[in-house]
Amino acid sequence: MSEDRTRSVAPRTLDPSARLRLIVFCGGQVSSHPVPRSGEIVIGRGEDAHVRIDHVTVSRKHATIVVGDALTIVDHGSFNGTSIGGRKIAPNTPAPLGIATIAELGETMVVLQVEGPDTVTGSRGLAAAAPPSPAQTSAGMQHLYRLIDNVAQSNITVIVRGETGAGKEVVAEEIHRRSPRAQKSLVKLNCAALPEHLLEGELFGYERGAFTGATAAKPGLIEAADGGTLFLDEVGELPLATQAKLLRVVESREVLRLGSLRPKSIDVRFVAATHRDLEDMVARGLFRQDLYYRLNGVSLAIPPLRERVEEIPRLANEFIARFCRESKRPSLPVSDAAMAVLEAYPWPGNVRELRNVIERAVVFCRTVAIAPEHLGLPLDRTSRPPVGFAAPYDPPFGSAAAFAATAFATPAQPPSHHHPSQPPFAAPSHHHPSSPPLPVHHPSSPPVASTVAFGSSLPAEVGALERERILAVLAQCGGNQTQAAEVLGISRRTLLRRLDEYAVPRPRKA
Repeated sequence: MSEDRTRSVAPRTLDPSARLRLIVFCGGQVSSHPVPRSGEIVIGRGEDAHVRIDHVTVSRKHATIVVGDALTIVDHGSFNGTSIGGRKIAPNTPAPLGIATIAELGETMVVLQVEGPDTVTGSRGLAAAAPPSPAQTSAGMQHLYRLIDNVAQSNITVIVRGETGAGKEVVAEEIHRRSPRAQKSLVKLNCAALPEHLLEGELFGYERGAFTGATAAKPGLIEAADGGTLFLDEVGELPLATQAKLLRVVESREVLRLGSLRPKSIDVRFVAATHRDLEDMVARGLFRQDLYYRLNGVSLAIPPLRERVEEIPRLANEFIARFCRESKRPSLPVSDAAMAVLEAYPWPGNVRELRNVIERAVVFCRTVAIAPEHLGLPLDRTSRPPVGFAAPYDPPFGSAAAFAATAFATPAQPPSHHHPSQPPFAAPSHHHPSSPPLPVHHPSSPPVASTVAFGSSLPAEVGALERERILAVLAQCGGNQTQAAEVLGISRRTLLRRLDEYAVPRPRKA
């Protein structure tokens, strides 16, 4: 499956009074240019270009951005072409261009954003950093990290988008590590992890006596990130009241502690992440449009693991080496059969789920190589593991294998390929000495292609899997929502919202 790695994420309506700027990333330098609300902006190397980019890969009249009721870009048959989201657009044909969508002109990048404090940029050469540990060997990830290299040089705000477990936090770490702020703090906040009454105190800080129990002043996470980067994970979970206060901080670059009358100036870069559709949330009034504009300087999308199958062998072996080292045991190879299962599995929990599966396999394996039965995964993409095995999975979307379809249903019978005398996914027994050795998978082996064709759309499939996962865990927990949220790895508030979204009656606690 192929999709744009950066996509148009502009809200459905653009404030007519909003001012636009064009940010240009070229040869380690960053520049900012005002953009009229209507008309054409010619970009190129020529002296007559409205925005001149002096780079050998840019043609004299390379492309034109047309600003009107819609934003479009036209490539004028340039030598090196124009790409949006890693895909070249056809010459002399208007292509849609959204706010925060990156367009590549040769080896340079431009991005339109709503004007705000975040357009104040600095300049810096590309960070001389070693490739990061996350998967980046696929074409999609290589393109993403090229964008990170460029975006990291400026102070522009970034929204990182991707499914649960895809590595949004790792991307935020890379942006910080490759930026001029790398020697300062990277402060992280999971916006879904704290209840609303504690969230603001952690984020903005408070003075002594601001509320009952505030016996001493405490700086917030925003102050702690001064000079560095603040990473707001799951920013879509912020309550609207907190969004309004955060907007003021992002706009004014000042933070006001709870109970204080004196704001404090800050120098912070904001990087946010979400797996939710913020555009839709803006349209439904669940996320402030003005805050969306301020945070959405550049939008980076992480491809899911199912679109990076060629990376699974390397990732699996990295996790095996780590867990074997931590448990002080020799490293384990992966059998060809086990690797085939890993490569055929759709991984809705992405890299996080793969890590959990490999850790469990290392614990269970007592043979010469990891075999399919050590993984605890269905042996084909349509198999369903029993509900009782749900606990080891921690991503909110849960295991890719679907679970019970109705709340508090009787657990399903084990799949037929399990021997009835042996509990499914039990710790495996030792291989009999006379058993033939398992074939070992080599990283150079080609990936196994899946033959399963899904009939419904991907969002519908993921939504159905998430709903079933939630229902299954609620059944396990006897309807205890707090306990179920802990098992799912999400906040209780997020769980309740999911129940409402999927029209699931809220169960009573057992």
